[in-house]
Amino acid sequence: MLSIPQRADAVLEVNLAAIQANFKTVSVMVGPHVRVAAVVKNDAYGLGIIEVTRALAAAGCDLFFAGDLHEAMAIRSSKIGATVAVLCDQFTTLRKYYRSSRITPVVNNPSELDAISAAGEPETYFLNVETGFSRFGLTSDDVRRHYLSGTFKRHPPSVVLSHLACSNRVADAMNVLQSNRFRAISNLLKPARCSLAASAGVWLGKNFHFDIVRVGSALFGLNNAGIQPNPLLPVVKLQANILDVRNVPKGEAVGYGATFRTVRDSRIAILGIGYKHGLPWACGNKISARFAGYSAPLVGRTSMDSTAIDITDIPEAVCLPTVSVELLGESFTVNDLAAAADAYAPEVLMRVAAGCARRYLNVPSALIVKSQ
Repeated sequence: MLSIPQRADAVLEVNLAAIQANFKTVSVMVGPHVRVAAVVKNDAYGLGIIEVTRALAAAGCDLFFAGDLHEAMAIRSSKIGATVAVLCDQFTTLRKYYRSSRITPVVNNPSELDAISAAGEPETYFLNVETGFSRFGLTSDDVRRHYLSGTFKRHPPSVVLSHLACSNRVADAMNVLQSNRFRAISNLLKPARCSLAASAGVWLGKNFHFDIVRVGSALFGLNNAGIQPNPLLPVVKLQANILDVRNVPKGEAVGYGATFRTVRDSRIAILGIGYKHGLPWACGNKISARFAGYSAPLVGRTSMDSTAIDITDIPEAVCLPTVSVELLGESFTVNDLAAAADAYAPEVLMRVAAGCARRYLNVPSALIVKSQ
């Protein structure tokens, strides 16, 4: 059978140096006494868990939170000498793998805590407590019951953590409520270290930092808290190739639903990217592509594997098939695309990362050099 090379019409460039720079930005913000942990769940938000963790370890990160045991073991196999914790997996049934690979479980419910207590031997674990998110974690009643039974005296957690529900809204009263609940539990258990804030929570101030901040989306350039000016560097650049150029007469429709009609004789370029690559269907007629110093609006609805741009005002010499155009980069970020499509930025990033070929850049760009 012939081996046919796989065509990559849509490519996502991942700038590992920008991820390192964002890690350092957060580290400076929280100060030398707060540990910055990297949340690399779901394949590091789709950007590649091995490549990302190696880059972050080289930048000084020594604590990683994986989404499940498989991801944690992948980090271990890459020979990174750091603490690796699993946010949520089947600890009670997979316990031997945690131990053999030196992976720290995050205990999320009483049955997992009971399993540790029943073992009767020392075991390192992090304890997740529920303070108002209603997803995972021991409730205050669970904590109190196990405290009175002596569980935490016999088997103290090395870290107590919780998760903020509204950290992207600085003035939301939920932040103070959850912080107060977290402090009450922490004061009772007196763990070695406490962790409440994730990415957006970093900007709530030092009262939310405690001993560890768990940063995911911010490392990957996502400004979910809407901080201005944005201190984070963009991490990804999305590029797609021109597959074809078509002359479309005035008044003709472009794409499904005829949501765009030409108002003049036009030249339309077809790009090799669509919603199968993660480009949101809703961004049709709303954003532009950039190349050769020009901007070309997306016209018509995004198709499964192609998208149209209007290149009428761009010289024909730079609009040839195989030419690459930029859809995401320094001037138009994942947050911008999410806003245009009325979507959630981490979801957009993960869909694009899953749908496109990835290319890694290790050399700092001019922007990164400038920011240092």
